[in-house]
Amino acid sequence: MISILYGVFGGCLEAQAAQEIFGSDLNVITAGTFRPTGEATATEGAYRVTGRWQFASHCQNATWLVGGARILDAGEPRLGSDGNPLWRLCFFFATECLIVDTWQSAGLRGTCSHDFTVTDVFVPAVRSISFREPAIEPGPLYALPLIALFAAGIAAVPLGIARHAIEILQELAGAKKPSWSQNLLREQPIVQAQVGQAHAVVRGGRALLYQSVEDEWRIVSAGGQLSLEQKALLRVAAVEATAMATQAVNLMFTAGGATSVYASAGLERCMRDIRTAGQHITIHSNVFGVVGQALLGLDVSNTQLSIDDRGEGEQDVRGAQ
Repeated sequence: MISILYGVFGGCLEAQAAQEIFGSDLNVITAGTFRPTGEATATEGAYRVTGRWQFASHCQNATWLVGGARILDAGEPRLGSDGNPLWRLCFFFATECLIVDTWQSAGLRGTCSHDFTVTDVFVPAVRSISFREPAIEPGPLYALPLIALFAAGIAAVPLGIARHAIEILQELAGAKKPSWSQNLLREQPIVQAQVGQAHAVVRGGRALLYQSVEDEWRIVSAGGQLSLEQKALLRVAAVEATAMATQAVNLMFTAGGATSVYASAGLERCMRDIRTAGQHITIHSNVFGVVGQALLGLDVSNTQLSIDDRGEGEQDVRGAQ
């Protein structure tokens, strides 16, 4: 998942910028974060960007880093028609960035999701994108809402962790005899039920996610546009798949008994990793409420779902001054 999904940005960039970033090196690695915690001062055809961003997974191996930045005109935030600050996702050479070692985390430690900073970095306007602008390139991949697409990809990680936890438990169950028992762990009815349930919920989460992506893909492949409800259902599929994967890991951790708490068993790492993954903003349980708002016909203009609204594209009308 790390860095793979960033390739879709190639269809949102002008051809020259897309070639510069993704076309010059087949092994290019892009990392970063969407959060608009930076500031981009508009200049002639470009921005001067300063900021600090968290959760930049794979940043130490990246060729390019990306970060969201609010647009400033003469020191004042540029506002959209809804009164909210406009921002863009800017691409930086990795050599322009300073990595700050902050990733002392509970789980997913191997992702090295450190902070990074830039100071007064020159970014040509063509080397920035907005999630609210239509993609440059045609095709169904670029017609999908970007945040929802990322959520679907990120949800694959918890599903993989859950499958690994099941594999660990099944191997353990064939070798361990619990205290005060003459039988192997796999012969206990409660463990049998837990394994069966874990398989069911992981397969259910995977099926939901795959079906949701297939449904949306079918619509955009036929030239259609996704409704707010359809975008919301894709987002909630990723969140629910994550919740189901977490349930499976909890079941396996419990089934393993006291052995599960040892680092050597591997189940405690699955627990730490899946809990950390589930805190990602795109697949966090908070998204259930936002989706509920959309399905109930409430205003979601200031929620995560609005980031994927490619209606007016007003952030691209003026660009950099």
